[in-house]
Amino acid sequence: MAKSSTCRVTIYINGKEEEAAVKQIHPEMNKFVNEQNRIVIV
Repeated sequence: MAKSSTCRVTIYINGKEEEAAVKQIHPEMNKFVNEQNRIVIV
């Protein structure tokens, strides 16, 4: 068995790969959610 392992997560926001800490990604996520809330479905 391996004594250590590495886990990597890649997050894409608006088609851009984000390589940042969660604290830095959070504002971008809020921006995306706000844009979704403004969508008008007709």
